[in-house]
Amino acid sequence: MIAEIAGRDSVAAAIVAVRERGFTRVLPTIAHTGTETGDPEAPLRAVDTLARMLGPECEVLEPLTLTDPTLWAAMNARYAAGVRSRYGSWSPCLACHLYLHLLRVPVSWDRGNAPVIAGERDTHDGRLKLSQLSGGIDAAVRVLARAGVELIEPIRHASGAVVADIVGAGWEQDRGQLGCVLSGNYVELDGSVRHDEAAYERYVSGFFEPVGVAIVDAWRARRDGGPAPDYAAIVGAILRGQPTDG
Repeated sequence: MIAEIAGRDSVAAAIVAVRERGFTRVLPTIAHTGTETGDPEAPLRAVDTLARMLGPECEVLEPLTLTDPTLWAAMNARYAAGVRSRYGSWSPCLACHLYLHLLRVPVSWDRGNAPVIAGERDTHDGRLKLSQLSGGIDAAVRVLARAGVELIEPIRHASGAVVADIVGAGWEQDRGQLGCVLSGNYVELDGSVRHDEAAYERYVSGFFEPVGVAIVDAWRARRDGGPAPDYAAIVGAILRGQPTDG
């Protein structure tokens, strides 16, 4: 299996997946957006923790690092004004996790469509995280299914207490992982988060999921001898309601 590794939740998800599905080999993958802050060694320590907790019965391979700043920019930054105008909902966080999942698709293809394990949770003990809303998680699962890749979310409905039970209470939420320069961009001055569910649903159905599908189709076309994808053109065409190739 391919494990998305970031911090505590991703390690917990990989542990649960191994326990529940009987995987005996894990490829840790560390993805970058270009917006990270903090200790760059933190994800590697998370991999070491995963290997220690899984023990000798499951082989944890050397981690693979992934990044594509051009893709991240096209999905999360280039069309900010257009997305906000059309759907009434935008943050650079909205499609960031979809980008992170997409980076694992070619890795999965190269390994016989190995499943991808992610540590997203659509409940964070009362905190609203726009990168991990239920509609977006569901859509990401469908996008990867379009690629023939199973996206497994084994702790999706777990509380922080359950996650702590899996990895140990000494590892606090959001500790021991990279931060982001954009963190808190959608949080109001009073600490609240305004979220228009109807606008978000329009965004997911009109932009988020179609963009993911178009990227997958463009990658598949390239593997069949087609040109390298122009991500900005692909995303822009979807926003303008134009057909895309692939």
